[in-house]
Amino acid sequence: MVKTIELSTVSFREVLDRVNVQFYEFSLDRCDERTFYITISLSYNGTKVICDLIYLIDKSDLYGAISLNEKYDFARSFFKNHFGYNLLYSDEQNLAKIISQSHDFNRCLRQYSSIYPKYVQPKFFK
Repeated sequence: MVKTIELSTVSFREVLDRVNVQFYEFSLDRCDERTFYITISLSYNGTKVICDLIYLIDKSDLYGAISLNEKYDFARSFFKNHFGYNLLYSDEQNLAKIISQSHDFNRCLRQYSSIYPKYVQPKFFK
């Protein structure tokens, strides 16, 4: 039995505190000069889903969110099914920002910048 939290009593920060978020994989083949993709896993209570984060590199700041691809609905369902939480775009951006501060993200971004340096700014590395 999965315990759910009422939507009105939980913040996305509280949800994230209960979810195991980890780097999953990175493939340069999925990126281009303006977009950087990184795959993460979300797990909770024996359930694990994979989703892609997409970052727009050609902006003055590093903007990211969950990529609208074939994995997107799994990520949204994960939060809804386990926590009764409807994922908002601002939540996706928050998740992408948290991931962008990780060692794995920086390692992958350095690899990306060696192939696609045009828009990568030093401030993108935390």
